[in-house]
Amino acid sequence: MRKLLLCAAAALSGCATITEGTSQTLSFSLEPAEAQCTVQREGDGVLGELGAGANALTVRKARQDITVACRAPGYEDATVTIASAASAAGLASAVLLDFGITDMATGAFWKYPETHSVVLVRSR
Repeated sequence: MRKLLLCAAAALSGCATITEGTSQTLSFSLEPAEAQCTVQREGDGVLGELGAGANALTVRKARQDITVACRAPGYEDATVTIASAASAAGLASAVLLDFGITDMATGAFWKYPETHSVVLVRSR
C-alpha cells in the first residue's frame, strides 16, 4: 500500500502543470473599440498588443502582475493591473503532493482572471 501511495504521489506531482498548463488566454473588452493597448509584465517586457480586432492574448502564467496600458484619440490614457493569484490546482499540489515545487517552477501554480474590461474616459 505504501508503494502505491508513493507512486501515486510521484505521478501526480505538478498537478496544476498537468491539469491547467503553464499558459492561459486572457480576453479583453475595450471601450472605445478603437483603443490600442500594450500588455506588459515586469521581467518579461511587452507580452503583446490589443486592439484593431485583437482582443485576446495568450500569456505564460507567472507570479508577477500584468499591466495593460491603453490609449485612443480623444480619450484619456488608462492603465489596468491584472493580479496573479494562486490557482486551486496549484494549492492542491502544494498541500497534497510535492509542496507545489513543480507548479511554482513552471508557473502553473499561478493564474490570472480570464476576462477584463478597459473603459477609457473622453478627454475634456
